[in-house]
Amino acid sequence: MKKQKRQRSKQVTRGRRLSIVSLTIAVVVVAGAAISVLSRQAAKGKVSTANETKVVAESGKKYVTVKVAGRDIQVDPQTGKIKPLTPEEAQQLGDGLKTMLNRSTEGLEEVHNADGSVSVDLKGRFQNVMLARTNEDGTVERSCVDKPKSAAEFLGIDPHLIDTDLHKTNGPITRTPARKVNQ
Repeated sequence: MKKQKRQRSKQVTRGRRLSIVSLTIAVVVVAGAAISVLSRQAAKGKVSTANETKVVAESGKKYVTVKVAGRDIQVDPQTGKIKPLTPEEAQQLGDGLKTMLNRSTEGLEEVHNADGSVSVDLKGRFQNVMLARTNEDGTVERSCVDKPKSAAEFLGIDPHLIDTDLHKTNGPITRTPARKVNQ
């Protein structure tokens, strides 16, 4: 008889523990779901305000300004094409690439270390730069460049904006067509 009472009391205790654990797990799951729903609603509100558009009139054409990745991009609403670069925007782009694509060793100093090795701080020069552009058909073309002339050709801007050693060209810059790569 005593044995049966002990077994029953153990079963009751186990049942209570199991129900407490189940209740705790259920509360955690419900709380996680509530947090997830609230964060999605908050994110949804931010996205809708981030994609606000403005209409900009320039030289007879109207462009819609759309915020993409934190930048304002002006797009022709009828054709979907991105507005061409203004001279100021092309200059900004050239200035940004100028330092990275600089191959000059002028002003760089060698540091002779105690272990016999030699190091040089390149000061942001001698880089390969990954560029991308949208083609007429809507595809995105990428290119990795290490020379100012290659970058200018790819982007369709004046090479003089990137490389001051080049003489300014008199003709228009043409973009090179995409190369087909066998994969």
